[in-house]
Amino acid sequence: MISSGADTTLAYPAVTMAQAVFGAAGDPGRHDRPAVVDAATGQGPTHAELAAAVGAAAAGLARAGVAPGTVVALHLPDGPEFAVAFHAVAAAGAVPFPLRTGATPADAARLTAAAGARVLVTCPVLADAAPPAATVFAFGDVPGARPFTGLLAGGAAPDVPVDPARDAALVTATRGRGGPPRPITLTHAEVVAALVRTAGSGMVGASDTVLSALPFADTLALNGLLNPALRLGATVVARPAAGRHDLLRTLADHRVTLALLTPALVEALAADRTAGRHDLSALRAIVSAGGPLGADAARACADRLGLPVRQAYGIAEAAGLTHLNLRAAEEGTLDSVGRGLPGIACRVVDPATGTDQPAYQPGELCLRLPAVHVAGAAPRWLPAGDTAFADEHGRVYVLGRVGDGAAEPAAEPDAVLAAHPAVTEAVVAPAPDSDLGLVPHAFAVVAGPARAADLLAYVNAQVPAFRKVAAVHVVDRIPRGPDGRVRRRALLAKAGLTA
Repeated sequence: MISSGADTTLAYPAVTMAQAVFGAAGDPGRHDRPAVVDAATGQGPTHAELAAAVGAAAAGLARAGVAPGTVVALHLPDGPEFAVAFHAVAAAGAVPFPLRTGATPADAARLTAAAGARVLVTCPVLADAAPPAATVFAFGDVPGARPFTGLLAGGAAPDVPVDPARDAALVTATRGRGGPPRPITLTHAEVVAALVRTAGSGMVGASDTVLSALPFADTLALNGLLNPALRLGATVVARPAAGRHDLLRTLADHRVTLALLTPALVEALAADRTAGRHDLSALRAIVSAGGPLGADAARACADRLGLPVRQAYGIAEAAGLTHLNLRAAEEGTLDSVGRGLPGIACRVVDPATGTDQPAYQPGELCLRLPAVHVAGAAPRWLPAGDTAFADEHGRVYVLGRVGDGAAEPAAEPDAVLAAHPAVTEAVVAPAPDSDLGLVPHAFAVVAGPARAADLLAYVNAQVPAFRKVAAVHVVDRIPRGPDGRVRRRALLAKAGLTA
């Protein structure tokens, strides 16, 4: 079956990415509102200051000889500096290529070489892992690099002729399908269409303060949150760290109203008893993206935090989000990414035959994007590389990557541990914890040599985050009462875990 988003005839503005993002930056209502804030320091430019810095840096790049069309790799952590560098490169007519900071030096070098990047922007903390480049600019002191701040000497962005339908605005890396990630090029029209779709979806409003746990180098965060938020005049809290407790503090300290999180973080928050210690009263919704999220985990997180948890979906080839389920709670579809955003059509096909699958039958998800390339171009179908199914109302449920198999119910840690070759019996018991209230501990009877640390790594590698155990204790036997029930209090007492 084919499912289409509403308003398939929606017209997208024929402008550059910079014009779409900063066209209203000087409006009085957002002039002094923070644009991108560093989570650690609370500092960052206003929308007017960001637009001015982007223009000045673009002029500086042009003076430094960065010609239009040059691919510029950005190896920077999320922060105000990333936003300035990214949009300055684009405003200069060059093409930014954000790299994940967690990429290995070999992968970063392979991607930049494949993209033809000859210029690099980095910073001291990442300089040792940065890929080689003919010209290097840096925020901070990096040997052999030119200071990026030296580009901010003044002047407006150069007037570079751009054809939005044909000229490149962004190089990004795909997730890879049957191979490593590879760089792809997106035009200004493609990027603008995606950010306008998301900005008009109702996910973000001008008064919001938003945060993404996905890195800005990921198009789901870059063009699914950062750019739409800047276009609307919202505030973006940039946070390079990824720890759960750091996340809760950041959400509370900055009064974040909308958070874009990975499924793993949603699962972790669902089981985190410390969440109630943080003032999250400003947070109105969580959006999960970057992988499938089960309904149970979404519901558990929503119940713990007292707010809706929604799912979104997108791919690099679509320049951002293609699906957003804003009515998950009302429709009882917490595990669905919803219907396509305006202009997006999708179908689920049998990978072997290419024929459409009926409702509820899994297959490969394919997306049809609006024809924004050149006049007269026909829309095209893109294989997303994900296994999914659609219900009779056209709502899409993503199961995982093609070839990974169908999603299985979350495993219980005691069952996983009991399946270990060295374990003959295993149980899990909740133990008191001063921070979390109760945490699960596993107890295992082993038939041969087995270290508790190895068993802990084994079980936690095979269960979702919200079902991980705090420790594994090797015991001689599992005590049981006359009725055969496990005496968990006795296990806890022997391990010294009673209150």
